[in-house]
Amino acid sequence: MEETKLSFEWCGLIWIPKLNKFDFPTFYFCELMNLYLVLRGNEISVTNSLQKFYMGNNYEAFSYTQVVEAFEKMNDLLPFNIYAAAVKKIAVGTVIQEDADPILNTWISYSNKKAFPMLSRNKMYGLKYFLTEYDIKGYNKTTEVKHHNNINLNQQYFRFEVEVKRINNLNRGKNKIGIYTVQDLINPIKYQKLTHYLIDKYRKIEKKPIINLNETSLKEKRLMACFKDIDVLNSIKKQHPDSYKKDRREYNHLTNKLNDNTFQNQIINKLKQQIQFSINN
Repeated sequence: MEETKLSFEWCGLIWIPKLNKFDFPTFYFCELMNLYLVLRGNEISVTNSLQKFYMGNNYEAFSYTQVVEAFEKMNDLLPFNIYAAAVKKIAVGTVIQEDADPILNTWISYSNKKAFPMLSRNKMYGLKYFLTEYDIKGYNKTTEVKHHNNINLNQQYFRFEVEVKRINNLNRGKNKIGIYTVQDLINPIKYQKLTHYLIDKYRKIEKKPIINLNETSLKEKRLMACFKDIDVLNSIKKQHPDSYKKDRREYNHLTNKLNDNTFQNQIINKLKQQIQFSINN
């Protein structure tokens, strides 16, 4: 295709040039029903939410059947075979009817990393962990929709999501899923494995134990306080690794013995129920 500084129509879409400081087109872009398309050389990249493309939002339930239909619709609209397209990144998430604050208030760390606040209008509405190959976030979906779309939802909704930045994260190890092309995303077995991946990431978030402090000693109270402060914990781990290992064993033993898991079990069960609905419909 010949380069041009002007917008042009191709395959029913209007492509707009992105010019650099030398007034030279570096790529062309267009939008299609919430999808953002970039044409660079002989490659086209497609980003943004599949659910928003299909449904106009990502707070309602999104079933496997609808995922299949969404890709069929996309394949009809785009000028290439979508099923053969390579998957470079992917975000997997689900929404449950639950107040976000009590959930987020229990999050301590993930892989000894602190969460960063997600802000909207200078107010925190979620938390996000930034890791090398993927990011993890949980947030108040009701607040996000109100601030970004000016839509009032009648209930409180919590969204949990994993953004895989390096697709190889899903394609190695004993639990590899095998996501290479869009065709893999509608494979029923791989679809289920992606949902298990999502739940596994939620489980691995370090959470504040719910313990009756009247049943603990002063030493145990101090131990619990230490594990709630990730900066102090990482300092001990780095400077006093032997003490850290000993403290970790004692902390795990204490929480396994006294922790009331009722609340976390309820959240995990709600996530599982929403995911199972998606798989079965």
